[in-house]
Amino acid sequence: MKTCKRSFALILAILLMLAACGAFMVCAADGDANKPTVRATNVEAALTLEYKQTKTFDFEAENLPDGASVHVFQNGEDKGETLSYTVEKATEDYIIEAKAIDKDGSVIATSGEIKVTVKNGIGDRLRDFFKNSLHTLGDGVMDFFGAIFMRIWVFLHR
Repeated sequence: MKTCKRSFALILAILLMLAACGAFMVCAADGDANKPTVRATNVEAALTLEYKQTKTFDFEAENLPDGASVHVFQNGEDKGETLSYTVEKATEDYIIEAKAIDKDGSVIATSGEIKVTVKNGIGDRLRDFFKNSLHTLGDGVMDFFGAIFMRIWVFLHR
């Protein structure tokens, strides 16, 4: 009978310890669920862009404490408090990262780095030059012929 009571007490103690561990694990998981997070919503961790291409990066933050804000960093330089940041006409590679910063100035969460490679070889630069030159040349040609047409029209309708 004593052996049965001891076994029962041992089993009961083990079950109580397992229940306590399970409750602790649930509390730990809940603690992680309320942890502040920042993530990019529209890009992957690495991407390649054309020479002088404009790209907008969007971020979202969850579970930020009062007074916290999200700052975007380009190549380690703080670009200000925002959830959307645009890099215009990039000519060199760069890294974008968002950080949640609390009211004391401490970083409480980061989005992880987004490494952007910009195609800036000789061919890419020449392609951009001719694309922009021909566009400008095309506008000039249209303006020239438009001016001639207007003069002829005005001359014929006097």
